[in-house]
Amino acid sequence: MSYESQIKYFLRDDEAVGFNYEFGIKEIIYREKSNFQLIEIVDTVPFGRALITDSIVMITEMDEFIYHEMMTHVPMSLVEKPRKVLVIGGGDGGCVRELSKYPSLERIDLVEIDERIIDITQKYMNTWKGTNFNILNTYIEDGFKFIQRTNEKYDVIILDITAPVDIAIDLYSKTSFGRVVSRLTDEGVFVIQSESVFITPNVAKHILRQVRDLVRFSSVYSVYVPSFINPWSFVIGSKVNKPDIPKYENIDYSKVKFYTKEIHTSSFALPKFLKDFFDKEDDVKNLLDRSIVRTLLGQEVG
Repeated sequence: MSYESQIKYFLRDDEAVGFNYEFGIKEIIYREKSNFQLIEIVDTVPFGRALITDSIVMITEMDEFIYHEMMTHVPMSLVEKPRKVLVIGGGDGGCVRELSKYPSLERIDLVEIDERIIDITQKYMNTWKGTNFNILNTYIEDGFKFIQRTNEKYDVIILDITAPVDIAIDLYSKTSFGRVVSRLTDEGVFVIQSESVFITPNVAKHILRQVRDLVRFSSVYSVYVPSFINPWSFVIGSKVNKPDIPKYENIDYSKVKFYTKEIHTSSFALPKFLKDFFDKEDDVKNLLDRSIVRTLLGQEVG
């Protein structure tokens, strides 16, 4: 049977102005409207099972390890013996699974606002396989309210949160990032996903402008995840150690599939036009402006 004959549905994603792509779907495995979003687990032709929220593909089983390894091991390499880590969002389990590979860890706090993401992915996806539940504490609440009330200090804080749409824009303020930094240990590091480095670079630029006075080092790194189509980016902030080179080899490389020291360093090598864009002192207005790529590449939109 050909792959084409297995397709029953198509999911279309409008990636940029005049540019879209489609996922061929073999089967809708599960669908539920939670208190926060529409959650679907589908079986795609190219990438296997996928988690979709509000018609947007979040992760697929075939390549989610690329995203989660890079979000986790880059910041973890900057702390010699990390003991406590906070994950905000990340209800699909990928980050806590990767964190479970560190023998020095004593505690992982996962704060997810939508409990159904956790329940559904644990039942229908393999992203939780390998998680050390003995050191995992799960809190079902708003992650930034959790930061305001907790007295814990964390070696690493991972912000695997939603894009800066109107409902979440306050999470991307200097005030919010200041609270995050206040919960870090003296050697602490935080990382946040910052959308496509090419299609929506305003997100990373905005975050950099909010955090540059809060930590000694802040930078953008990126990785290509096939199901995301475009290179994805992360903004990292480090109190002590420069983030573009691993400070410590505290991960057993036999336990990872993508992350290496070389990959770590190369992920910080951005094109000159992007570096110039991030360094330019101008205001960022529309964080999710998907037409800016033409301007960045030297062609005015018209």
